[in-house]
Amino acid sequence: MCGIAGIALLERKNISVKDAVFSMSRSIKHRGPDDEGFTLFSENSFSVFGSAHTQEEVFHSNIHYCPKEKIESTAESNHHIAFAHRRLSILDLSPSGHQPMCNTQETVWITYNGEIYNYIEIKEELQNAGVIFKTQSDTEVVIAAYEKWGTACVNKFNGMWSFVIYDKKKNCLFASRDRFGVKPFYYYFKNGVFCFASEQKAIKQLPFVETSINKKAVYDFFVHNEEEYEEEGFFKNIIELFPSTNLLLDLKTGELKKEKYYSLKINNTFEDFSETKYKQYIEQTHELFIDSIRLRLRSDVPVGCCLSGGIDSSAIAGAMDQLQSKDPIHLFSAVFPNENIDESIWAEKVVKSTHSKWHKTTPTGTELFKDLKDLVYCQDIPLWSTSTFAQFKVMELVKQSGVKVVLDGQGGDELFAGYMPYFASYWNEMKANRGMSATLSELKKKGKLSGAALHWIKENAKQNSTGVLSGLKKLKSNPEACLNKNFAKENTYNRKKNEKNSLNETLLQEFSNTRLKLYLKCEDRCGMWHSVESRTPFADHLPLIENTFAIESAYKLHNGTSKSLLREAVKDLLPKEIYARKDKMGYVTPNNKWLSENKKQILELLGSDIYEFVDKKKLHNAIEKLGDQKHEQTIVFKALTFSVWKNVFGM
Repeated sequence: MCGIAGIALLERKNISVKDAVFSMSRSIKHRGPDDEGFTLFSENSFSVFGSAHTQEEVFHSNIHYCPKEKIESTAESNHHIAFAHRRLSILDLSPSGHQPMCNTQETVWITYNGEIYNYIEIKEELQNAGVIFKTQSDTEVVIAAYEKWGTACVNKFNGMWSFVIYDKKKNCLFASRDRFGVKPFYYYFKNGVFCFASEQKAIKQLPFVETSINKKAVYDFFVHNEEEYEEEGFFKNIIELFPSTNLLLDLKTGELKKEKYYSLKINNTFEDFSETKYKQYIEQTHELFIDSIRLRLRSDVPVGCCLSGGIDSSAIAGAMDQLQSKDPIHLFSAVFPNENIDESIWAEKVVKSTHSKWHKTTPTGTELFKDLKDLVYCQDIPLWSTSTFAQFKVMELVKQSGVKVVLDGQGGDELFAGYMPYFASYWNEMKANRGMSATLSELKKKGKLSGAALHWIKENAKQNSTGVLSGLKKLKSNPEACLNKNFAKENTYNRKKNEKNSLNETLLQEFSNTRLKLYLKCEDRCGMWHSVESRTPFADHLPLIENTFAIESAYKLHNGTSKSLLREAVKDLLPKEIYARKDKMGYVTPNNKWLSENKKQILELLGSDIYEFVDKKKLHNAIEKLGDQKHEQTIVFKALTFSVWKNVFGM
């Protein structure tokens, strides 16, 4: 797990690639405090450098891609391409794991962030084909896979990655990002300058980068609760390479091509529940889940686990306990004693049922406001929920414990249908295929009509009525009301309706480049800010994901129970209370309390230029009423973090 950055000048510019890449690397040093490396390329030669942050043993190594000199004391030369790498040492802790790394012929260079969990299996396949390896790192496997299969090598990978390869023979850059966006990648390409990095801040701080606020992204943030659903996020001209996408840049012609190398297929067949098939699916899911954990325990440093007390993280902890050695598992939780949202009672049951050591942190509102600027800066974007801060503090706890790798449950809800709104998608699918009578019978399986069921019935009533009911739908709360009228008028646009006809279609949308990608971004930034690698078995284990999306809806929400398939598949790994639990709240914090207790600090942190975007009178009225209306509290936190974002990035 690392940080990557680089720059390529396609035209002669008065730009020092050495200074640019050094500056980018320093801005993401938190992603890799263990080592730092640089490779600078001119037309017919290259030079490798270390820095004051490079491991001393790297300088003394005789490996051909390891440096002898420090970049700080090197004069600029006629370089036009530069790679940087910040290393968090997880696999092959020796100097041979140093990056940027190259092949034996020094014609293929890589700067790489991620983990290819099946690298051992790929390595064996390449060795059988005659390839000789000199390191124990997965980085060398990526290089060899590229040499063997070209850009199609990514189809072999099971894991998380973002990397750039410089192929000197083809005179091109090849960049790739993993299938579901676990690892980040951003780039800027304008006026003959191409630069890339793991985080936007590394690109934004370069003096020649032309950027400003993307007002469409701001509008979507406030009105639609969407962040980075488009390639161009809050920073104009800084582009996100989307998941499942390769990028090819011809350094001679300047032609940039992007291709989607993977699309997740789903099963849209609706069928009635079959107990026989259900048992088969349970067995398959169990085996694939255990395999996902087994692969993600591959590490040369200890691996811990984040624990909330829900099914996802509890199942991971249980599987780790089953698979790992006698050493206790380190479990990490955010707890809130004496709060009605506290879930430590559930997490404790997992601790007692496993061979583990429990680490706890209790984030507070005081800490939130103390750390808010760091939190926003680490994320690169404004925030809409204080839950990110709880995750931030858990990762800080992980670092303090000395653990460098944790497994986390991100993706479990989107994969196995863990949120209440997914029931509505399933009921719509059932209604279309089996009629309203069968659907109402299914609704009753949740016991008394639940909130989800009542909401679905009301929405169906609205769709089948006219006049008053349809008019009431339009009178629901309008998020645009909090915006500056001129800003709202200039940036509103017609959105395409994206109706989904099945549960699997809904889950696919959540899993591919929308909700899950945002959660994974928060996961990555919170972990890497504290130099912790976070691994997500539900979000990037391809066999598990593809198998689950091939399963019909009836087996995911069975008998009115969320995550029915996963519950049964991991039943033997869970305390019985966790298996039976149906009241999981999500990753929540005392949001309302924190904000209402800090009204003065909110007002102090709000910059006057925020009112170009947000209506001042309505925002201040919402602040005054903090603690009374949940909707207004959400608006307040959005406005607060947007203002802090503008300040810390000088926008």
